[in-house]
Amino acid sequence: MKQTCKQCGKNCEGEYCFQHKPRKALKQFSMIEKMKPWQHENNIQMEMYNVFYRIWSKREHRSEISGEKLGKEPLSIYFHHILPKEKYPEICLDEENIILLTLDEHTNVENDIYKYEEINKRREKLKIKHT
Repeated sequence: MKQTCKQCGKNCEGEYCFQHKPRKALKQFSMIEKMKPWQHENNIQMEMYNVFYRIWSKREHRSEISGEKLGKEPLSIYFHHILPKEKYPEICLDEENIILLTLDEHTNVENDIYKYEEINKRREKLKIKHT
């Protein structure tokens, strides 16, 4: 079901679009590795970074939409949850639920979740599989 951002009216999954969604500061991978377990907001965060590293080691470092090269290190901005982790916490660590995107593509899809047909197809498959 399509929803719109309370602030700008763009399509989104929750109350706000990517641009207007409240955010926490992102931690870099190297900082997460150095932290003690009790310093993590929760263990799911560390597990998510481990999933990101596994994906980075298995998949080509290119956008799965455009094929554009992503870079040499795995930045969290390259990893997009197809089904949002807030609404589907049970599959937030499922590698099938994560797609590699460029910064611009990630921004575009967060502003309009229906922008890319490939993501729409994967979203429908995941909904069928997990509901």
